[in-house]
Amino acid sequence: MDPSAGATFDAALARAAAFDEALLARPWSYLGRPIDVRYAFYRTVEDAQEALMRVAARPHPESRRILALAQRAFGDLRGLLVGLPDDLLDRAPREAEWPLRETLRHVLLIERRYATQTRWATERTAADPIRIGDDRMPTPAQIDVTGSVGQILTRLGEVRAETNRGLGDLTPAAITRPSAWMGYEVDVRFRLHRFPAHLIEHTIQCEKTLDALGWRPPEGRYIVRRLASLLGEIEGLGGESEARDIEREFVARLAST
Repeated sequence: MDPSAGATFDAALARAAAFDEALLARPWSYLGRPIDVRYAFYRTVEDAQEALMRVAARPHPESRRILALAQRAFGDLRGLLVGLPDDLLDRAPREAEWPLRETLRHVLLIERRYATQTRWATERTAADPIRIGDDRMPTPAQIDVTGSVGQILTRLGEVRAETNRGLGDLTPAAITRPSAWMGYEVDVRFRLHRFPAHLIEHTIQCEKTLDALGWRPPEGRYIVRRLASLLGEIEGLGGESEARDIEREFVARLAST
């Protein structure tokens, strides 16, 4: 993916997320007929739904279909946070509770740890222990959450892409290999499903943090979250070109509002 194209779309998402009811109600033209700006957003959602139906109809390994749920969950997190004022990153919602930056550090760390543990389960020999050694696991000190909201989301997107590349084409036999989680013996399928569930869990935590800080999203952000989620699932199913086409169309539509 062209980094400049991604930055352009992120900027468009951030701008669109700031649209309130009055901005969404402004006139816009679609196929030569008058309508409102709100439909410019929803038309793009419809484009994404159509693309998802096409991409999802292709044959995919089970591991890719599971990780596409994780990419969808990342899209939702991205839609929640993109363009957020950076001064909200370090404000704790309550005493002894994580600010957003620390929540995102945890999300990045666990994404990397889950990927390391899951790869171990698929690659280890029969002579190796089920649980990977702690000395081979990523540590909090290795996680960079400096900078802006956008920079942190970019890093998380890169780590997610690594996970998808490394685990998206597992064989049926690999899916059932044993692993360990929280003292339980599980299999690789269980571990794969932890990726989306963990992202969903901490997206909700971020929502609760923002609510406690008194931040209220305008209507545009609700639409942006749905669009970013759909694009994430399309991308997770291997539809990168389809996702990029929709992103370019959204940038153009937004410029016309």
